[in-house]
Amino acid sequence: MRAATAIVAATLMAACGSTHNPPQVASPFVPPSTTTPDRPSTEEAAGPAEPDPDDSVAGPDGTDVTERSDPYTTEVVESTTTVAPSTTTPPQSWASFDASIASQLIDRGDYAVGVAIAIDGEIVHTAEFGYRVPPPFVPEPPPSSSPASSLPPTTALADPSTTTPVTTAPGPPPELIEPGDRFRIASISKVITAIVVLQLVEAGQLGLDEPVGQRLADLVGATITDPQVPIITVRQLLAHTGGFSSYQSTFFRAQVDSCPAAAQYGLSRGLSSPPGVDYTYSNLNYCLLGLLIQQVAGRPYEAVVTDRLLAPLRIQGMRLATTYDADPAQVVHPSAPFRNYMEVLGAAGSWVATPSDVVTVLASLDRQNPGFHPLSQGVVDLMRTPVLTASRTDPTRGYGLGMMAFGDGAFGHTGTVENTHAMVVDRADGVTWSVLVSGEYPGNTGNLAGIFDQAITDAGVAFLR
Repeated sequence: MRAATAIVAATLMAACGSTHNPPQVASPFVPPSTTTPDRPSTEEAAGPAEPDPDDSVAGPDGTDVTERSDPYTTEVVESTTTVAPSTTTPPQSWASFDASIASQLIDRGDYAVGVAIAIDGEIVHTAEFGYRVPPPFVPEPPPSSSPASSLPPTTALADPSTTTPVTTAPGPPPELIEPGDRFRIASISKVITAIVVLQLVEAGQLGLDEPVGQRLADLVGATITDPQVPIITVRQLLAHTGGFSSYQSTFFRAQVDSCPAAAQYGLSRGLSSPPGVDYTYSNLNYCLLGLLIQQVAGRPYEAVVTDRLLAPLRIQGMRLATTYDADPAQVVHPSAPFRNYMEVLGAAGSWVATPSDVVTVLASLDRQNPGFHPLSQGVVDLMRTPVLTASRTDPTRGYGLGMMAFGDGAFGHTGTVENTHAMVVDRADGVTWSVLVSGEYPGNTGNLAGIFDQAITDAGVAFLR
């Protein structure tokens, strides 16, 4: 067992308080920039080893968000600390950590934030900030000096070429987030799907290098026009090397109404490259894997995941959600009208969960941690090993089988959809953390890593190897 220990590395100010008296962040609530119907929500387009800024792992990106007067203040709603045997971090350290996270995210315009940290698989701290349901917004004439990029969304979207939505207005009190509320986790869903696919591989119900293109085409009624489609394998789908295009418009511009419909469309078209040759991040790969799980198991995808992964980990409440979801235990991620991307993503990005849930899932892959382990060590190593192609040659950073390798022995995944940023990381020192956000900051989801690290530094906490 690793001896990862959290210690206080600096003297903390008494004003930080404790987890029983969480800090109040009095800065004004600043909503994110407007989302318009013609700007599609986007998932990650490349793995962390690519120069694409949406996937880089860096510090805060410094996006300027103009602050404005607002009748609501940001409140830290809940902060809980469970002290693990190897943890000596005093409560006031976590209070300082919470204040830093809130100031870096809520004060930059996010509606709600959830965070969880585990050491050697044991949750040692969780916290929630902001609103389950954001404050109401109405359109008003903006000051001439207000940049459109810093303006909040409105209840009725206007033509951005003629009208600019602006500020907040008084209304019913916003609904505060509560412990246990679930966020969209977007593409972190791919880790869950990959684990269950690999469980079926280990059980002998699927072959990792088994061609499944024809099988999937028959399942959704697709007419294959490209002779290379039938030879696509499970491994290639997991690694985003199946040869499919990204199909961003298919998933995010309401061109289809479901994952099976997206699968039928994608399998009926030609590939952008031969299977196994190039890496192209595409939600279609994991939509197909979800359908494959369902066919192999003979039961709905969500039920199979629950039985094979979530129930053994004692995770309750995780589920697939729709774009406009009315579950009172789910954080609202405001969506523009006439969207249906959650319904289409399915196994590629439609799960909602708490930060503790995703930390628990990722930590379960580390066989040095106690508890249920869904996969053998050899298969976990395959998940974590970047798949190399002609354009992706770094063996330490890139995309494996449902897992991103961030370098320095850190693995995990990011997730991005409309008003959603999510990240989960398992580090080599036994620390696993997740930050889930409702809002559009940071625009680069990978910057959550730098924000987390900054909060740890601000709190004076060090994790010792």
